Amino acid sequence: MTTYDERFLTRVLDSVTDPFAIYDREFKILKCNQAVMGLFHLPEEQLLGRFCYEVFFHRAAVCEECHVQEVFRTGESSMLEKSITLPDGNQRIFEVHSYPIKDHTGRTIQAVEHARDITERKSLESQLQSTQAFSEKIINSITDNLIVIEPKTHTIVQANDAFHSRIGLQPPAAVGMRCHEVMLDRPTPCPESGIACPMEQTIRTKGPAMSDRLYPNAAGEERLLEVATYPLLDSQGEISSIIRLERDVTEKREMEEALAFRSKELQKTQHQLETLFDISRQVSAMDSLPEIVHFVQQIAQEIFPESEMLFFLSDGEKQRFLELEECNFSVVEPLGRGMQELEQSGLISDFVQYVRNVNEPHIVSSEYSNDIPAFLRLISKSYPSWFSLPIATPNQCIGYFLLGSTVSQEYSREDLHFFHNLFNQIAGDIDHLVRHDNEINLLRQEVTKRTSHGEIIGQSDEMQKIYELIDLVSGSDATVLIAGENGTGKELVARAIHRESHRGSGPFIVANCSAYSPALLESELFGHEKGAFTGAIKRKKGRIERAKGGTLFLDEIGDIAPATQVLLLRFLQDHCFERVGGEQTLEADVRVLAASNLDLYKEVEAGRFRDDLYYRLNVITIGMPPLRDRKEDIPMLCKRFLEKYSLKEGKQIQSFSSSAMQALLDHDWPGNVRQLENAISHAVILAQGSVVEGRHLPQFLKQVTEEPPSTSIAENERRLILAVLQECSWNKHEAARQLQISRSTLYSKIRRYNLMKTTSSV
Repeated sequence: MTTYDERFLTRVLDSVTDPFAIYDREFKILKCNQAVMGLFHLPEEQLLGRFCYEVFFHRAAVCEECHVQEVFRTGESSMLEKSITLPDGNQRIFEVHSYPIKDHTGRTIQAVEHARDITERKSLESQLQSTQAFSEKIINSITDNLIVIEPKTHTIVQANDAFHSRIGLQPPAAVGMRCHEVMLDRPTPCPESGIACPMEQTIRTKGPAMSDRLYPNAAGEERLLEVATYPLLDSQGEISSIIRLERDVTEKREMEEALAFRSKELQKTQHQLETLFDISRQVSAMDSLPEIVHFVQQIAQEIFPESEMLFFLSDGEKQRFLELEECNFSVVEPLGRGMQELEQSGLISDFVQYVRNVNEPHIVSSEYSNDIPAFLRLISKSYPSWFSLPIATPNQCIGYFLLGSTVSQEYSREDLHFFHNLFNQIAGDIDHLVRHDNEINLLRQEVTKRTSHGEIIGQSDEMQKIYELIDLVSGSDATVLIAGENGTGKELVARAIHRESHRGSGPFIVANCSAYSPALLESELFGHEKGAFTGAIKRKKGRIERAKGGTLFLDEIGDIAPATQVLLLRFLQDHCFERVGGEQTLEADVRVLAASNLDLYKEVEAGRFRDDLYYRLNVITIGMPPLRDRKEDIPMLCKRFLEKYSLKEGKQIQSFSSSAMQALLDHDWPGNVRQLENAISHAVILAQGSVVEGRHLPQFLKQVTEEPPSTSIAENERRLILAVLQECSWNKHEAARQLQISRSTLYSKIRRYNLMKTTSSV
């Protein structure tokens, strides 16, 4: 030290901004710079020669952990972090470095101590650690599987607990591993293995990507995951890391597929019902057995082109089978061949007896032909594939049908079910035509058209379809969209579905979406908390909450605001919601039925209705027909409303005059059933006698007068027949009796005048 100029050394030390001091072996301060004097507010003369532990730590002896002492003992440098309280009372943290000064013999004679204030750095490190710990808590609170990947090396730099659980590792074992090694057990990245990867798409596009992929879980089970990747960009716009989110959608996809399959089955069932209704209408107009047989043959040929049919129909006494000689060759030939084989084998009587005693008709096919009667084995042996079933009315079996395919094929359950229903519908007509003395239409007993369904009234074909759909959807919890004009009875359909469902004992809550402002509608649907808005003086349960265990009917749903559409979509997806002004997530087991007089598909195209909400609502659609398309129901509706309002007004009104009924039938009823009901109420109030006359009707109907008599005999006959048919609800047997003509003559005239149930003019 003596080789250096003292003043030069002082200038060097003072140029150092960090505290700097030199101690002797007794720990006395030999030299210190201005930084030390400034920190402790002492001049140099009060520092030199004093013990360092006395000045800096106010101690009477050397500190036990003194690193300067360690330097003198070992002759090696040391570093230590120390907390020192300064004269102003502030506590600061210093990173203190100590170095030995040795003489020519290598003995440490002095120690140099250099300190650096790291208080701010330590504070920032503490904050960073807290931030990282908070970030870890947030990431691990995410229930979806989350990892952060370094894109160049495919290394996982962060992974939450959910991801570790999915791959069967303890946190943080996945960190530092490569994503393809962890998830696919492959040594190379996905593109090199020919595997599509959303992360690679994100790297290529610098945008988010999404795909569904099958991955094994910790138990080795294949699970369908919805994978989404998002890029994190640096200041240069380059990808620094990629966030990868996985959501297990296995059950969700299975439910969606099951619902889609169920919807498809319902649509197919609806189509078959429509076909069967159409067949029923056509068969009911046929007046000969060959006509029905040929009609069934045509249907069978369309479904199974390479096939032939055998119709074994019992006679009226159930003693033999009819030979159907009036049918065409393609019917007579296989039937004759089968009966000849039965007679030669002596099994014909067994077959007749079997048909006479069938109690539970069921389908038999070549797929299950091991345990079948001998006569059936005989007539089916020449066909590679076949199926058969008894032809039965509700009261008795009247014959047997066999369809044999000349080529081997499989028969679907739906096709067999269709034929079963087909013969259920036409068996009555067949029996009626076989037994000429039986005037009861057994088909209509089997598929008698309902005249009402709860409060819904009508027996038209359109309403029969509605009744069938109500019965079908009532057994499900699927969302139903009821479409139709105002006044067609959409709410009545919703009530009928609720009443027949397993929720029938639960509440039925109606929410008219067009009756509230957007803000008020949210409160009505979801409820609100006390203080949620001005006037919210107490908590209120919404209609969703009130409908728990039952059904919520959203009327005029096409009128809801976009913001409410989002909230409703979320509820339909997971049946969860929050009250307005509330934070608690509530669940509600509620079935949703919706109705609209708007074409929601057009509303979607116009951007006024969310497409995802539309598809969520439109699982099953029931379209209510306007009254003008089912005018044959008007007399029945009028009768029901006449009874209702006569009782209400205390009157004994029995019927309508012909002119009044004609006016009611001829009007198009833009307001539908509701307008008709109001018109009948108006007429009942004005009517004084037992008959509603034309003058009692509202003004918009009074312009219709009685139709002038026609000078044409044919036209008068047409009107008479149609009027009697309508009066008899199209019971042709009763109509023929009242007209005093035979039933076959009535059928002939119906065809001649092209009379149909949809005809409304009189």
